[in-house]
Amino acid sequence: MKHHKTNAEIFADARKALLGHLSIAVWSLLLFVSLSILLTEFSYTFTFSNKYLGLTLNLAVRYLTTVFISLFGIGLSSIFLRLLYDKQALVRNLLTGFFENSDTCIRVRAFITAGQFVCLLPLQLYMYILPPESISASLPVIGGLTAVCLAGFLFWDLTFAMSNYLLLDFPDLTADRILRASSAMMRGNRLRLLLLYIRLLPLHLLGIFSLGLANIWVSCCQYACITAFYKDMMTVEK
Repeated sequence: MKHHKTNAEIFADARKALLGHLSIAVWSLLLFVSLSILLTEFSYTFTFSNKYLGLTLNLAVRYLTTVFISLFGIGLSSIFLRLLYDKQALVRNLLTGFFENSDTCIRVRAFITAGQFVCLLPLQLYMYILPPESISASLPVIGGLTAVCLAGFLFWDLTFAMSNYLLLDFPDLTADRILRASSAMMRGNRLRLLLLYIRLLPLHLLGIFSLGLANIWVSCCQYACITAFYKDMMTVEK
């Protein structure tokens, strides 16, 4: 009977995959982050005179922008998946989500993004309607609401963490089957992936002392770790 690798073994596999390929991983990640920042900043440039109409339209613009950015995320997953299996990866693979099985990719990412927005919506609405002078008195409520919203967001994110890789490996599956498959794979494995994230947290914090330069390597390791986690899941499932 096959058993899952430990997180230490998954981390070792991720580091091995990056050996000799760090430059392509770094450039791809930097381009992805740069595009994400630019598009996110662009989504905040829209202003509307009506307060509540403005909130609705701003949320809609941010939702569409997030879905668009997440298609680049599929491409980034493609690059790290190629590196893990020792295949050639190119920066242009960032566009995979736009040109390969794009209809299903959009459906899957639209659903996941909608769930993420719903998880954070109560906090956003509360902060939007809260008068500035009441913020100090409302800190306990804000803190509790933030904790609940982030817990829901994290649970949702972990549930569909394998979706990008399933889209890449099984292009013939429908969006519904991709989402169901990711949910089934992560049942009982959410904590394992969460602990993998936590394992990398000290490295991210230490990266602050390098003015963020070390965080680039750590972020590459994080993406490689998630990819190695997916590979381990698929190996045990077979």
